[in-house]
Amino acid sequence: VATLMLSMLLGQQRFHAGSLEIIDTKRATHQATALVYGELRAASSADLYSISDSSIAFRTTTGASHLCALDSTRAAIVVPSTRTTRAAPLSTFRALPRAGDSLLVFDSGEAPEPDDDRWHPHVLVADPAGAVCPTRPHGLASNAIEASGIAFQVAPPLAGSIVIGVPLRFFRPASYSLYRGTGASWMLGYSTCAAGTCTARQPLSGPYLPFVSGGEGGVAFSYFDRQGAPTGDRSRVARVDVIARAQSASMLEVGPVRGRRYQDSLALTIALRNGS
Repeated sequence: VATLMLSMLLGQQRFHAGSLEIIDTKRATHQATALVYGELRAASSADLYSISDSSIAFRTTTGASHLCALDSTRAAIVVPSTRTTRAAPLSTFRALPRAGDSLLVFDSGEAPEPDDDRWHPHVLVADPAGAVCPTRPHGLASNAIEASGIAFQVAPPLAGSIVIGVPLRFFRPASYSLYRGTGASWMLGYSTCAAGTCTARQPLSGPYLPFVSGGEGGVAFSYFDRQGAPTGDRSRVARVDVIARAQSASMLEVGPVRGRRYQDSLALTIALRNGS
């Protein structure tokens, strides 16, 4: 009786441990595709820095705002604070910008036609500081409560045709890549860069199948142009296909999975902005 009970307990233990590994394997595939989709769904081909079958480097937006004040040197700018009574704030930040980050400033140009509209790149040369947004009609604040602002020093100075109220996009270069982590595990890693200095690659999810060239690895990227043809030219990318392939860490004895590792995969197609 004791032997039978012990056998039943061991069988249940193997079943629960195996079930948890299957859940973790499925979760890994969902995490990889969800993370990449969250970053690239608002990107365009102009936001891509480099592409390969196991990694992608891109411009990740960390915030958006509008210009509410500009000094005479055109190198000191102020944007509205996120602390506001507005139902729709003029500034939103996923991460507060810091020195070394970049921003794009919209310039509608001198002519009324859209042909001279441009986004100018700039770099933040100092950490943000407190400031005041002028009230209307010289600024964007409607009252004293909304006058709180955030000041930035930028380089180079803003063009002479840029006016109060234009939109701004704050961003950092970032990358996702499949890499070998501790031991023999292959993980999806993430890193960001500011002023040419990149953070150490951090594992986000995994483990995945090892890298295999040709898009057959644990996390693989494929790129297509507007006609649906494969392309290696990042300026022509209109669609990114991502596939994540994961397997359990150990041999399982659960249901139909007997004496082998459980494997699962998930594919996702991301249409880039302005890519159609």
